[in-house]
This record gives sequence, structure tokens and C-alpha cells, in this order.
Amino acid sequence: MIAYTDDNGRYPVGINRDTANAWIWPALLRNYIGMGDNVELFKCPSAPLEAQWKVEFGSGLPASDGYLADEMRLRPGGSSFMSYGYNVWGGWAGQVPNTGLGVYKGDPVYGGAKEATVRAPTDMIAIGDSNWDLEKKGDRDWSGFIGMYAERQWPLEIHNNHANILFADGHVQALPRTQIIAQLVEGRAEKERVARRWNRDHEPHVTSSE
Repeated sequence: MIAYTDDNGRYPVGINRDTANAWIWPALLRNYIGMGDNVELFKCPSAPLEAQWKVEFGSGLPASDGYLADEMRLRPGGSSFMSYGYNVWGGWAGQVPNTGLGVYKGDPVYGGAKEATVRAPTDMIAIGDSNWDLEKKGDRDWSGFIGMYAERQWPLEIHNNHANILFADGHVQALPRTQIIAQLVEGRAEKERVARRWNRDHEPHVTSSE
């Protein structure tokens, strides 16, 4: 992801609304790396097969957004799952300006984040174990994404009660939810410290109700 961002000047964007809300961030990265239809890099080895990106063909679509010609797009609806998710919204969905790494392709407000706008890449959550597990309040529609704003988007503690988190500078930490979800933390200062990790301006954007 670091090389992609360096070469493109911005982080990969999450979704293309013009193709039925296809998840494009993983395909953009896969294409950049030159992996063809190989998606092993996008599979958490601790997650089951049903939680993984399954490459299928038969869409009839041309190659675009990193997807191969005729490849089925990952999208909401309960048939697409991923074991890793991307931080597109930041701490809270719908912030203006957007504080995540970019939601919608081509959107003037919610498009991909320019590299220079990430103020603290060493403390900015980029990718992590997503909550694909429907028995643990997981997300049947958006498991390719993670966030703090809704429990269904909270990273899954699949590794000994920790989630693996890739930060925007490229380093990885195994963290419990209490280190990445402000709603689970007591005390204003600690809530703000945790919330900052989701936002590219490194501000908490925490209100009294959170």
C-alpha cells in the first residue's frame, strides 16, 4: 500500500458507486502489485474459507478498477466476504470533510485521501482484521471495511483476543479492541487518544455522546 500511495499521490479509494458499490480497494492494490488473480495476500490465515475473497468470473464486465476482464466484483449483498477491511470513513461515517482514507471513487468530499493529508501515518489505522463473523455481530454487506462508528465494523479480535492492524506507515500491531474502539474506553483523554487513530487529521472528533 505504501508503494501504491507513493506512486499515485493518494491512498486507494474503497468503493465505486458506478459499478453497484463494488469494493475496489483490494483490486487496485492487487493490480498494482501485479498478482493477476492471486488474492492470497488478502486472506487472513486464521479466518475460515467462507470469510475470504473468492475470485470468480462471469460478470461480463471489462477490466477496470484493478479487476480483471469478466471478473466478478466484490460488493454488498451477502455474497462477498473478506477477512481484511479498509478504513475508508475514519472514526465516524459521514464526516465532512471525510477523515478516513477514501470512500467513493471520484467523489469530491469522500474520494481517496492525498498522502500529504495523513498527519500521523504511524498512528493512522489503514487495514485490519474485519468482522466477517455474523455470529459476532459481523457485517454481511461490508466485511471489506473496518471502522469505529458501528459495532459490525469493529475489527475482529481473531488472534488471541487481538486484531492485527496495518497502520498507514506500513507497520503492523496486534491490538485489542480497547486500543482501537473509543466506545469501549473510559475517560475522555483515553477516548480521544483511541479515536485519533482512525482519522487522517489525527483529531478525535469525539462528542459528549460517544
